[in-house]
Amino acid sequence: MKLGIRAVLYTIRKWKKTMLIFCLLLSITTLVLSGLAIADAQEEQAEEVRGTTGASFTVERNVSTGGWSSGSGGSYSTQEYLTADMMEKIAEVDGIKGYNASIRTILCLSDSNGNWLEQMNPTGHAMVDCQFYSYGCINSEYHSLFLSGALVMCEGRGIDTSIDNGIIISKEMAEKHGLKVGDTIQAVNNPLSSDKTRELKIIGLFEIVADKTDERNNYNEASYYDYANNAFVSEAAMKDLLENYADVGYAAADFFVTDPKQLEVIIQQVQNIDSINWNNFQIIANDEVYQNISASLSNTGTLITTLIIVVTVVSMILIIVILSMSIRGRKRETGILLAVGIVKPAVILQYVLETLLIAVVAFPLAYLSGKQVAGTLGTLFGKAAENVIVTPEHFMLVAIVGGILLVAAVLVSSISTMRLKPKQILAQME
Repeated sequence: MKLGIRAVLYTIRKWKKTMLIFCLLLSITTLVLSGLAIADAQEEQAEEVRGTTGASFTVERNVSTGGWSSGSGGSYSTQEYLTADMMEKIAEVDGIKGYNASIRTILCLSDSNGNWLEQMNPTGHAMVDCQFYSYGCINSEYHSLFLSGALVMCEGRGIDTSIDNGIIISKEMAEKHGLKVGDTIQAVNNPLSSDKTRELKIIGLFEIVADKTDERNNYNEASYYDYANNAFVSEAAMKDLLENYADVGYAAADFFVTDPKQLEVIIQQVQNIDSINWNNFQIIANDEVYQNISASLSNTGTLITTLIIVVTVVSMILIIVILSMSIRGRKRETGILLAVGIVKPAVILQYVLETLLIAVVAFPLAYLSGKQVAGTLGTLFGKAAENVIVTPEHFMLVAIVGGILLVAAVLVSSISTMRLKPKQILAQME
């Protein structure tokens, strides 16, 4: 009788043992496939976190190295500010996706007819109620208030270097004064002085998502001003409005990286820029959020990997025990096969074929069941069920590795019996 036929007949005749191994393989493979799908979802989440946590570094003036001078305008630092050329040079380093720096001041705003705009929750003092805490931005998308989620754009667009006379105000302020995107307003730093008044175009409106007491927002720079009384002005317009003030410049700038993992490398490359006097500036890494989230994701990933390994090892031990007991119970059959001239490798190959015949049915069914189970198991690890997907690549990996492990299990299970000679095997059965 041919080897293949003997393997098929045995699996049918010993259907109870066949069903036991089948159920075990089906369960193991389903769990492993689900584990791999969860691990992939974990990696995708980690990749997403790397791109959305806003990891950055700040280049700021090193105040400890700066001197001070006195003049008609009072005391001021002689240390150099960050210039546009410096920031552009830094932004050219690979891995930096954008940057922002702000000039902060108080601007008085009025409509196109010269009527002062009134703050939300006014104090009752006309020259105070028209004041708005304002930021001259290079790129408002990377401003702390928008990155923290305290503010979100609801209409129009943000500020970047292509805007030279734009302003963004709160939706509440716009509704209070009947303003909309595209309207113009006037701004002046100090209306009681010779400061320039400039016409600005409303290019966008923002909504307040988290107020200053919200635990999601740790940014509280201008505590006196409600966020609704904040404004964001294009860099060129702000510099024009402050032309009467000599000590105006960028004390710091935030640079945002594409991949938080490369933050230290990027900082080192920035520090190698020879055209910047680094004695006057210092760099501070801002990746606390990424580090905290990354550590949590890493721990979860380690747990998933550990569970896959434990399930595989325990399952292999169970299969080896079952196969060993089965092979020891087949000593007479083995002895007869060897006695009639069938060599040991052929007998072992029959055992391997018997196991693989079961696997050929169990693995595809496990692939189908894994597709149904993986999402549910994924929710236990905080993953959205629709993001946990068992792929054909997972199946191929498990089928190949699983097949190799099953062959190894059969070989290990056969060692003790195959060491005996045919007469010894038959003698043990008498």
